[in-house]
Amino acid sequence: MLKGGIVVLIALLALNVLAIDVLPSILPDTFDIKNPNHYIDYTAQLISKGELDSAKEVLDLGATEAQKHNNKYLQANISYYLADYFYYKQEYDTAHTLYNSVLPLFEELCDTLMIAKSLNSIGLLYSFEQNDEKTIHYYLLENALLNQVKNKNRSYDVERIVLLTNLINLHSSAKEHDKVIEHAKEGIKLAKEINDPLRLGSILNALAIAYKNIGDIDQSLKTFKEASALFRISKDDFRNSFIQNNIGGLYEQNNKNLDSALHYYQASLKGFNDEEYTWGITQSKLGVASVLSKKKKFTVAEKHYNSVIDTSINHNFNKVLLLAYQGMAQLKYDSKSYKQAFEYNRLYDNLNDSLFNQEKHKQYAELQTKYEINIKENEINNLKTEKLQQELILEKSQLHKQIIISFFLFALVSIVVLVVYYIQKRRDNRILQVHARKIEHQNEQLKTMNHHIRLINNKLQKSRKELSISNTAKNKFFSILAHDLRNPFHNILGQSYLLSETFDKLSSDEKKQYAVDIYKSCDQVNRLLENLLEWSRSQSKGLNFNPQKLKINELVLNSISVLKYNALAKDIIIENNIQNNYEIVADKDMVETIFRNIVNNSIKFTTNGGTISLSAIPLKNKIKFIIQDTGVGICKKELEKIFNLDSNFKTRGTNGERGTGLGLVICKEFIKIHKGEIWAESELNDGSKFFIELPLT
Repeated sequence: MLKGGIVVLIALLALNVLAIDVLPSILPDTFDIKNPNHYIDYTAQLISKGELDSAKEVLDLGATEAQKHNNKYLQANISYYLADYFYYKQEYDTAHTLYNSVLPLFEELCDTLMIAKSLNSIGLLYSFEQNDEKTIHYYLLENALLNQVKNKNRSYDVERIVLLTNLINLHSSAKEHDKVIEHAKEGIKLAKEINDPLRLGSILNALAIAYKNIGDIDQSLKTFKEASALFRISKDDFRNSFIQNNIGGLYEQNNKNLDSALHYYQASLKGFNDEEYTWGITQSKLGVASVLSKKKKFTVAEKHYNSVIDTSINHNFNKVLLLAYQGMAQLKYDSKSYKQAFEYNRLYDNLNDSLFNQEKHKQYAELQTKYEINIKENEINNLKTEKLQQELILEKSQLHKQIIISFFLFALVSIVVLVVYYIQKRRDNRILQVHARKIEHQNEQLKTMNHHIRLINNKLQKSRKELSISNTAKNKFFSILAHDLRNPFHNILGQSYLLSETFDKLSSDEKKQYAVDIYKSCDQVNRLLENLLEWSRSQSKGLNFNPQKLKINELVLNSISVLKYNALAKDIIIENNIQNNYEIVADKDMVETIFRNIVNNSIKFTTNGGTISLSAIPLKNKIKFIIQDTGVGICKKELEKIFNLDSNFKTRGTNGERGTGLGLVICKEFIKIHKGEIWAESELNDGSKFFIELPLT
C-alpha cells in the first residue's frame, strides 16, 4: 500500500514537471504569466484564428492562475472566452450556460463592455434556436446598456456595430426590410467613424439586398458596387465574389444588361475558384449559364449547367440542382429541343416533389417524435402518480401503527416518570431547603462581583477604544510627517540654497520667482501643521468647546473671505445664498474651520471658471447647510473614504493642488462635537454636494 502511494506521488510530480515545461511552450516569448490581460488578449487572438485547441490550453492555464491568486477579473474573462471556445466548437448548450454565468461576475466588476458582449452572445445563441422573442430581448438589453455609456471608445463602437449587424440579420430573416435599412444606415455611419472597411462592406451588402427586396433596383446596384469597391481595396476577394454574384443577378433581372451580368458572374466565378469554394462556384456558374442561354449561346450554357448538375449531385446541393434542372429545361425549350426540355422538367418536378416530401416527412417525424415523447411523459407521470398514491397509503398505515405504539409507550413512560419524580421530589426538597440559604448568600456575592466586573470591562473597552484612536493618530502623524512634510521642506531647502548661491547672478524676476516658490512651500507646510494641530487637539480632548449665539451669514463670510484669492486664481465664483436672519448657537472657531475646509476642498476640485454655491434650509430644531460645486466629482467607491482617517484618502486638485487628507476628517470631528451630521453626494464629472446639519441650540 505504501509503495503504491509513493509510485502515485512520483507520477504526479513527474506530470507537474512536464506540465510546467510543456504548457508555457504554446505561449510567445513576450507572454507574462502574471499579467491577466496577456491571457485574455492571446486567447482572443487564437480563437479568431480558429486555433481552438491552443486557445483551450491557454484558458486552462489562465483558470489555474486566476484561482491561485483569487483574481476575479481574470476568472470572469477566462469564463467568457471559454464560452466562446464552446461556441465555435458548436457545443451551444455549454456556451449558453457559461455566458449566463459570467453576467453577474462582470456586473460585480462594473465591466460594461463585457456585460454587453455577454448579452450579445446569449442573444445570438437564441437566434440559432429561432427564438426571436428572446433574441430581440437580449439585443435590446445590450442596446440600452450601450446607450448609457457616455465616454465611448473604439471598443464600444465595434461592439455597437456587432449588435447592429446581428439586428440586421435578424430582421432580414424576418423579411422586415424597413428595419434592415434603418439599422444598416446607423451601422454604416459608425463603421465610417471608426474606419472599419470590412464591417462597412458587409453592412452595405445587407442594405443592398434589402433595397433589392423592396424593388429599388437602382439603389441596390449602387450600394452593391460601394461594397465591392471596399472589399477590392481591402483585397478581400472572397467576400467580393459574393457581391459580384449579387450584382450579376441584378443586371440579369428583367434582361436589363446581359453583358454586364455575364461580366460580374465570371468575375465572381474566378474569385470562388481561387478560394476553392464549391458552393459559390455552383452559384456563379448558374448565373453564367443563365445569361449565356438568354444570349442564345446554348452550347456553352449547357456545358456550365452540366457542370453545376454534376457538382450538385456529388455534394448533395439539392436546391442548386433544382435550379440547374429548371435552367436546362428552359434552355432546351428555347433551342427547340422539346423532348429534352420535357425530360428536364420531369427531373425538376421529381426532385421538387422529393424535397417537398422530405421536408414534410421531416416535419411529420418531428411531430411524431414530440407526440411519442408526450405520450411517454404522460405514461411516466401516471406511473409516478400511482406509485406515489401507493406509497402514501402505505405511509399512512405505518403512521397509524406508529402513533398507537407511541401513545402506549408514552403513557407507560409517563407513569414511571411520575412515580420516580414524586419519590425524588420529596428527597430533593429536603436537600434544597438546606442549600437554599447558601445559594442566596452566594447570589448576593456574585451580584456584587458582576457589578465590579462590568465596571472594569467598561473601563477596559473605553481604554481600548482610546488606545486604538491614539494609535491611529500616531500612525497618521508619522505617515504625514514622513511624507507630506519632507517634500515641501526639500523644496524650501533647494530653492533657498540656489537663491543664496546664485543671488548676484539672478535677475529681479528670477529672484521673485524663487521667493514665490519658497512662499508656496511654506504656505503648504503651514496649512498642513494647522490641520494636524486642530485634528490632534480634537483627538486628545485639548479643544475648548465655547458655544455662543452666532449670525450664520457673518460666520460664513468670515470663513470664505480668506479663500477669495484661491478662488480668484482659478476664476471660480463663490455664491453665498444664506440669508442674514439665520442664527445658531455654536463654537465660532470650529464652525469657521468647517466651512473653510469644505469650501477650500471645493475650490481645489473645481476647474477654472466653475461655481461654488452656499445655501441654508431651516429645519425643526436644526439647520441644514448645502455647499455645492461644479467640480470633477467623486466616484462612489472613493466617496465612502473621504471622512475616514484610516483610509488615508488624498488626491490632487484640478491644478495640481496638494492636500493633507485631514480637512474633511477635522470637519467630521468638529460637527460630531456639535452633535450634528455631515455627508456628501457626488458623481464623477458631475460636481459634488456637501450637507451639514447642526442643531440650533
